Amino acid sequence: MNEQNEISELEELKKLAPTLSSLKKENHFSVPSTYFDEFPMALKNKIDEQENSSKNFSLNWLFNYKLLAPVGTCIVLILSSLLFYNPTETIELEELTAEEIQLSFEYEGYHTVDDELLAELYYSEEAETTQKNSTTNELTDQEIIDYLLEENIDETQIYYEL
Repeated sequence: MNEQNEISELEELKKLAPTLSSLKKENHFSVPSTYFDEFPMALKNKIDEQENSSKNFSLNWLFNYKLLAPVGTCIVLILSSLLFYNPTETIELEELTAEEIQLSFEYEGYHTVDDELLAELYYSEEAETTQKNSTTNELTDQEIIDYLLEENIDETQIYYEL
């Protein structure tokens, strides 16, 4: 019964794929008889050659254009950014307000600064602000009277309080 199944399968194969069924069953691949005897030595020789060539220092990688182009581009970008970025902009201490100096000390820490210069800057700024306030606070008598009338404040009450 088993033989009948094999025969029917062969006949079915001939019907479905006549070219495939006409091929002979043989091994077309062959290896020389001494291949497996010589293979370990050949492999060891290739490994030794690679180790010896890697020990010798060469600059062949330097002329590899696939590596040279990106590295060169990066170097050009870094140098150009250093050239055009000018961090030498300095701010004179006289240009800063006392509040800006105080904030700078709070956020950046204490740096060596001349204390006398800081005191002079602070007092000069304070004098400027009081001078500005005094000029803006000078009101005429008429402006004061108009304000008091708008706010419905009795003049006699103010007179007695003064």
